[in-house]
Amino acid sequence: MEIRKKLVDPSKYCIKCPYTMNPEFITVHNTYNDATAENEVAYMIRNDNQVSFHIAVDDKEAVQGIPLERNAWHTGDGNGNGNRKSIGVEICYSLSGGDRYYKAEDNAAIVVAQLMKQYNIPINKVRTHQSWSGKYCPHRMLAEGRWKNFIERVQNAYNGDGKVTPTLIPPSTNGTGIAYIEGNGINLRKGPGTGYGVIRQLGKGESYEVWGQSNGWLNLGGNQWIYNDSSYIRYTGESTPTSSQSVVNNGVGIVTITADVLRVRKGPGTNYDIVKNVYQGEQYQSWGYRDGWYNVGGDQWVSGEYVKFEE
Repeated sequence: MEIRKKLVDPSKYCIKCPYTMNPEFITVHNTYNDATAENEVAYMIRNDNQVSFHIAVDDKEAVQGIPLERNAWHTGDGNGNGNRKSIGVEICYSLSGGDRYYKAEDNAAIVVAQLMKQYNIPINKVRTHQSWSGKYCPHRMLAEGRWKNFIERVQNAYNGDGKVTPTLIPPSTNGTGIAYIEGNGINLRKGPGTGYGVIRQLGKGESYEVWGQSNGWLNLGGNQWIYNDSSYIRYTGESTPTSSQSVVNNGVGIVTITADVLRVRKGPGTNYDIVKNVYQGEQYQSWGYRDGWYNVGGDQWVSGEYVKFEE
């Protein structure tokens, strides 16, 4: 992905980026506003505040404001490695979120992978702002529990294997019920089965909205699943799965768009409203199957007639 340069004037180096730098880390941020990458950088380079960052990424482009061989003040750790040895990447539109934010996130994964290659930075040195100074940033990614997924997308982009896992978009409309946690140490997994990795553990007294079911597992949004065991889960909602299971697969896998243009709809049928268009060759994580349609996150469905499915 091209990174367009809109660099700060050298007369402001003493404020924005006073030290030379050999980058050893990459730090990911959310802007906490709804400005474009162009506007984000333009504001940063024209003001006289010390706060600075290297690159802003939105749904359309990446814009660089600070030379990559100079430091920026973006991690809150004083003269520590965050400010002095890391490239700061800001992801735009995090305040309101939505499709343009998730597209910006996908673009940022590509930009981070490019920077890793350029400076020989390993994946374990791609970090959150929070890891340096404790600030809750990137706020939207952390709140939605998708940092590990973002790192996976960076690694896929770095490998260039063409199997890029898309942003996991949290459900945004009505769920099917509530899961009340009545035990401790309950594994929250990345998929509906014990073969999937553990994200974290849930504790007694917590409760979560349920968005679907698969083979006895409850979906808590995106790639978050718990097993519906009545000894430690009290589930109030539909008693049967909201996604009917295909005789071939349960709809959990990757779908590749085969049509030139395909409409994503709010439900499994052409009578549902259109969310957006997707295009031939694009790939999306699928979380369920119902009536010939694949669920690609929250209330987003694509027709099985125009996709290729792989588990």
